[in-house]
Amino acid sequence: MSSKELLEAFLSTTTDHIIPLTAQGVASGCKVFGAAILRKSDRSVVVAATNHETASPLLHGEINCIQQFWGIPKETRPDPKDCLFFATHEPCSLCLSGITWSGFDNHYFLFTYEDTRDAFDIPYDIQILEAVSYLTDPFRLLLLLL
Repeated sequence: MSSKELLEAFLSTTTDHIIPLTAQGVASGCKVFGAAILRKSDRSVVVAATNHETASPLLHGEINCIQQFWGIPKETRPDPKDCLFFATHEPCSLCLSGITWSGFDNHYFLFTYEDTRDAFDIPYDIQILEAVSYLTDPFRLLLLLL
């Protein structure tokens, strides 16, 4: 599949599925992050989700999407290797781990960590990465974050 076809699929998924969910989420106090899982074969949406941090701080858009994906009955759920994982923003370390542990062999995103920091005033991913890179003693990270 071409880059143009991928971009068209991601933009239409964002417009048709993620933005409506995100609008509801933001209205209830959540951040703007969303994600979707699409079939590689035809780029149809399997599931889309958004951040639901008011229910749990761990329900980032990607993690919420992964949980909904694994909630699909096994007999109708596609194999993660047959899917594309798309996030509106560059996934944080929690979400990257979830994507990998769930068996997806790819992920795509629109906005980088820098975009998220600059346009959305959410600098935490960069701060965490800088703190982890700076520290030689990983236990000091906990003290910095507290």
